[in-house]
Formats: sequence, structure tokens, C-alpha cells
Amino acid sequence: WMYAAAMVIIVFVCATIAFQSGKRVLQNQLTRITVEAPYGSKTKLYLPDGTLVWLNAGSKIQYDSDFGKKNRLLKLSGEAYLEVAKDEDCPFIVDAGEVKVKVLGTCFNVRAYKDNEEIKVALLRGSVEMETNNGDMLKLVPKDIAHFNIQTKETGICHNTGYSQNCIGWIDNKFIFNGESFEQITKILERTFNVKINIHKESIKKRCFIGDFVNNE
Repeated sequence: WMYAAAMVIIVFVCATIAFQSGKRVLQNQLTRITVEAPYGSKTKLYLPDGTLVWLNAGSKIQYDSDFGKKNRLLKLSGEAYLEVAKDEDCPFIVDAGEVKVKVLGTCFNVRAYKDNEEIKVALLRGSVEMETNNGDMLKLVPKDIAHFNIQTKETGICHNTGYSQNCIGWIDNKFIFNGESFEQITKILERTFNVKINIHKESIKKRCFIGDFVNNE
């Protein structure tokens, strides 16, 4: 009877732990909203606080169901352009993994694809603060582009009138290349058109190109 009772207790404890664990997972899934833009497409949406978000191909955002009430935390994987609704009492934070961008109300673009070496934040209007996971803090003004190298952990800001506008060309089906390597360009084309591109000649991967293309030419 003692062995039987012990087995019953063990089974009961295990079942209780499994139930509570499953309950927490289910609650997290029910309270978190996920929006994705698969390869070959773009997605436009408005968040509960009125913020406009454009998601580029191969991108995903996540936010809590009470977004805008207690916090405005948005998790991003990929690239997004945002026109943030102003709320001085509740800062808007974009968590891109290695980098967090904090704003009150502004327009900016974040590129944080997992297969890219750099995370880039381009500010069009307003002001933002970009904090890296190693403690660096950068303040951006309009037409600034901040970058963070995931491998070297180096950060920097450049001021470029053209690029800050060109970085959102993807919303209007424009490709604007300003010295990107052929390897970087193929990644953009793969996501945009949902295709796989193989580069057989290694020497061409690092060659850089400049060019503008409109309406998916």
C-alpha cells in the first residue's frame, strides 16, 4: 500500500506540474498577437494605439493583447516602417533582439533580419533612442541612420538625406541600392519574390552595385 500510495502521489504531482505548465503556455499564446508578412508579400496594419505599421517580406511582429494600455512593446523580426501614435505617458519600444528603439511619436524604419550582419534604424521624423544589448545608447535626429553590427558589436550613426528616404522605398515597390553587395541584394530579392537564388561564382558575392528599380522591374 505504501508503494501504491507513493506512485499515486508521484503521478498526481507530475500531472499537476504538466497542467500548470500547459496552462501558462496557453495563456501566453492567447494574450500575445502575432502578425507575419511571408516571403513574396507585404503587410499593412494599425496597432490598437493607432500606430501604422508596414511589414516587409519575411518579417514578423508580436505584441500583447493589452497593447497601448499598460505598455507599447513591439517585438520585431525582419523589417518594418512605423508611424508611431504620440503618447507621452506610454513610450513606444521596438525590441529587435540585439537592439531596442524607444520613441514617443515619430516615423522610422527598422531593418533587423536574422540573416543580416547589421541592424539598421533610419529616422525620418521626430526623434528616437536606440539601445544595444551591450549598453550603447544612440540618439537619432531626422535623416540619421544608426547601425549595429551583430558580430563585432560596433555601433555608429551616419547622416544621409537620400538613404533615410530610400530605406522605405520597399513600401512603394522600389528597389534602391546604394553600394550593397551582390550577396545582400540576392537576400532582398529572395524575400521580396519568394524565390531561392544560388550564386555559383564566389567572387561576385562581395561586389557592390548601385541602381534604382521601380514597380518590381
